[in-house]
Amino acid sequence: MTEPSVRRAQAADLPVLIMLEQQTFRDTFQDVYEPQDLEEFFSTKKSPAAIEAIFSQPGTMYFILSSEGQDAGFIQLNLHRQPDNGTLLPEPVMELEKIYVLPQFIGKKLGKQLMEHAVKTAKEHFVRTLWLGVWEHNHRAKAFYEKEGFSTFGEHSFTVGKQTDRDLLMAKVLPGS
Repeated sequence: MTEPSVRRAQAADLPVLIMLEQQTFRDTFQDVYEPQDLEEFFSTKKSPAAIEAIFSQPGTMYFILSSEGQDAGFIQLNLHRQPDNGTLLPEPVMELEKIYVLPQFIGKKLGKQLMEHAVKTAKEHFVRTLWLGVWEHNHRAKAFYEKEGFSTFGEHSFTVGKQTDRDLLMAKVLPGS
């Protein structure tokens, strides 16, 4: 059996990223949103063109995790992006905007491996504060982030279609920074 590995996504990986973004979001949130809200969100925020535009932004980095010979999850990091709620975190900062694993790979510690890679990448860029947003009702994810040393510092809104949710903003000051 091959050990899980993480690689920096390249332009040639866009079809894989699009699949991972769409499938993991739908699998995670399909029971949270009305179907028409979810479809509107997919047509604007998760379309191939939207994902490609985000992929091409300066400071945005995607990494793909492979396990058992399959692409199993990904992270999206945004270097030097401060929270949008007005909080200024100790700089330099990096946002961990997305961290997802396909459902069939949950429970195999792959999320932890992705988190470790995010922290390693942040340290390589001399980041002092790593932060993220998590839906207030995603108790499993919140517990994971707390276990990884993140603490809540604020909140912001996240809209899918006509539904607006409250996301908690969490940050971790990296050791040695």
